[in-house]
Amino acid sequence: MELLERADALATLDGLLASPGGAVALVAGEAGAGKSALLSAFASTAAPRARVLWGSCDPLLTPRALGPLHDVARQVGGVPRSPAEA
Repeated sequence: MELLERADALATLDGLLASPGGAVALVAGEAGAGKSALLSAFASTAAPRARVLWGSCDPLLTPRALGPLHDVARQVGGVPRSPAEA
């Protein structure tokens, strides 16, 4: 899938990945603005150079505090899925 008008955003993310010392990027926007498509495209080019981890937010009324951080921690083996796995 080709992203339209995202070359600058992809270049910024690529520059952050290449920078020494690590970095954090906040990708924000309205629903349907293409945030997930942007990050998916970036992840496909970043995967050979870095470990790509994904987290996602739940609907606002879901009682899962810090859900995206739990998703990422599970991917690196830091958080059990349930108390039974602890």
